[in-house]
Amino acid sequence: MIVVKNRFHSKGFNVSRKLISLCLLLAVSGCSDATKKGPVTGTGESSPSTAAVVAHEAPVVKQEATEPPAVKPMESKPPTHVAADVKPEETPQPKDTPEKGLTKDEAFAQAQKLFQSNDLEGVVQVLEKALPGDPDDINLLLSLAQLTTRLASSDRSNPDFEKYLKAGKYVHQALRAHPEIAGNPAVRNLASGVLYNEACALSVDNQTDQAMKSLEEAVAFGYKDLTEMDQNKDLASVRALPAYAEFKTKAEEMLREQAELARIQIAKEVDELLSDNKPFDFNFELTDTDAKPITKADFAGKVLIVDVWGTWCPPCRAEIPHFVKLQKTYGEEGLVIVGLNQENAADDEAAVKLVQDFREKNEMNYRCALIGDDTLQQIPEFSGFPTTMFIDRTGKVRAKVVGLHDYEFLEAIVRKLLAEKIDGAEAGSNSDK
Repeated sequence: MIVVKNRFHSKGFNVSRKLISLCLLLAVSGCSDATKKGPVTGTGESSPSTAAVVAHEAPVVKQEATEPPAVKPMESKPPTHVAADVKPEETPQPKDTPEKGLTKDEAFAQAQKLFQSNDLEGVVQVLEKALPGDPDDINLLLSLAQLTTRLASSDRSNPDFEKYLKAGKYVHQALRAHPEIAGNPAVRNLASGVLYNEACALSVDNQTDQAMKSLEEAVAFGYKDLTEMDQNKDLASVRALPAYAEFKTKAEEMLREQAELARIQIAKEVDELLSDNKPFDFNFELTDTDAKPITKADFAGKVLIVDVWGTWCPPCRAEIPHFVKLQKTYGEEGLVIVGLNQENAADDEAAVKLVQDFREKNEMNYRCALIGDDTLQQIPEFSGFPTTMFIDRTGKVRAKVVGLHDYEFLEAIVRKLLAEKIDGAEAGSNSDK
């Protein structure tokens, strides 16, 4: 399973703080339109890990905290998302294997093959076969909740409410089996959306009291879009309840309190991240995708974000709007963002076209350039895409983070570095580091 070192723990469990649960949905929807092979978790080999179908940016729970494994220099393109501690299965079983029950490892082996062929329904069916043998497994339950939600919403004009209810059942089952995970940010993020959809399904079925309870739980787990709640036709029967107005008032107050707590927690995490940072040199002299030279020295005196990513990578793509917003918001204050790409393409010309098409489609307001393994080798313990480096006005790498992150977290680092006052002479003299 994927594990990223973090500071969020829940009674002995270690869950990735920044690998947001929504990314698994992005991975499912993104494989067919971005890659032929579908970049997956692995260790550089072409075969994926058995758990990658579930572990790829899902809220993964481990009994023991572990460090990401060292990454060997990549030998060929495309790069793979490297952060797994599970060896690849050698012989994945085919989809139509007739067994009634499967072990978890067997299910993951079959599910990985189905995932690569974009058979999400088959993935869910296979993983469900493993559940009777391990009904309290957190990763299995949460992954099924997320995958089933994805299936339920595949036709947005006609959602499958029965699947929303099934996804809710998986979340409730996981929380009953391991109530200590309820405080984990990644689990809370998943639960908030799943329980909101469960409330919609119950409301449509006129189970209004139960729907209200699910809605209350969704907000308690962090569901924030109260405007959507007021407008969603599926919740009409809940809004007709006399208790809804009082619930809405309490929800608004709760969200204000949660936002303040989150702000405090993020500030603390950023302070710890910056203080724990181990300095290292990082430099680049490249040609960007517009055929113009781009070097780190160009940005002396600026706060620089370097995002190592690829258009093939679902969490990378999901994070792009955050960087676009940051550049728009803080560009005049001295922030510059540069994307450094490794792409799944036959040659550099094709790779440049992939990046340029993506930049245009997503209205990216910052520059990108292709990189080779020599650039990656400058990054200590490089462990996956995306990897983001924050470089201060003196040219020092002040923080390195891996995986998809909340906008608020990224913004907090940027604001911290922009607030630091450094004279121009010092900034210029350190721009090569």
